[in-house]
Amino acid sequence: MIDKIIIVATGTGGHVVPALAIANVLLKKNYSITWLGTKKGIENKLIKNNLITVHHIDSSGIRGKNLFVIIKGLFNFIRSFIQTIIVLMKEKPLFIIGFGGYISTSASLAAFFLRIPVYVHESNSIAGTANKINHFISKKTFETFPGTFQNSQKVIHSGNPIKDVFKNIENTEKKYSFDKKEINILIFGGSQGAKFFNEMIPPCLSQFKDRINIVHICGLKNKDSVVNSYSNYNINAEVIEFSYNIENFYNWADLIISRSGSMTLSEIAISGRASILIPYLYATDNHQFTNAKYLENNKSAIVIEENKDFSENLYQTLSELIHNQQDMYNMALNVKSLFPSNSSDIILKNIKELNEKYNNSAFKE
Repeated sequence: MIDKIIIVATGTGGHVVPALAIANVLLKKNYSITWLGTKKGIENKLIKNNLITVHHIDSSGIRGKNLFVIIKGLFNFIRSFIQTIIVLMKEKPLFIIGFGGYISTSASLAAFFLRIPVYVHESNSIAGTANKINHFISKKTFETFPGTFQNSQKVIHSGNPIKDVFKNIENTEKKYSFDKKEINILIFGGSQGAKFFNEMIPPCLSQFKDRINIVHICGLKNKDSVVNSYSNYNINAEVIEFSYNIENFYNWADLIISRSGSMTLSEIAISGRASILIPYLYATDNHQFTNAKYLENNKSAIVIEENKDFSENLYQTLSELIHNQQDMYNMALNVKSLFPSNSSDIILKNIKELNEKYNNSAFKE
């Protein structure tokens, strides 16, 4: 009989991508994976493996919403709790592991009610409301940024699980071994794209068009307007809507301009690339700003905020980096040491149901 594990993740790439990395490791070790998500979550696009069984749960957020949405959210919470109970009783998993977001709380509570072990992964520097609740009933809580949760024996600094293909990226020392006439810049605003990036960044690059090569990931249905913007400034740029193989662009890039979601920062770190981070203003608890400042405070990135001085600040920063490429190398070198490089191993080795009762079966070849 194949042992079953349930993974709970939905919403943005920050929740789903690390969960998928864990799922793929477990599949290679012959575990059966059931995934709890939602009908509109990005997991429906990212999960390509037919061995992962996906169940859609009726769930919605309630924080900071109007009364009608709060009532609907509470109703969906009760419904999702019952739906999860049914799935758990049918699947009888060894444990569940949740990656935050509104769906994870009802799933964690349902598992706790059935005495199924609960594990939690928090990707951001400031824990979301769901994971603050989940943390109380988890056996272990894995944090990407040190200090997200109060120090205790059940809190493990794991970093974010990353796809294995990132290990094949050109190393930092070779990438920045000499000054380049043209700098490769990758621009993207996270899994959903960023309107601010699409509108504000192309004009800032016009003064450097002979010194840069651009790949801009603009989000769905935005390509034509972004292509036209670059064309108006006579900038030769490759504009794409989305990439399922973004590691290829990390490999190509010397400099990354991006939001500061946790998954993006983890990918920048494992790739060993210099970055300019522009936190999303409306992220819950301003967690993107806190994420980004962790890198900047460790001399691993430059943070530029969305404000009236944005264009001037970006222009000045790019000018300095292009003319002093040693600074890019220093940032790239520093960022590699900020997060554990073996996050999946750290997480799975700290799950008792895999290590002791099942004789390390998750790690034996």
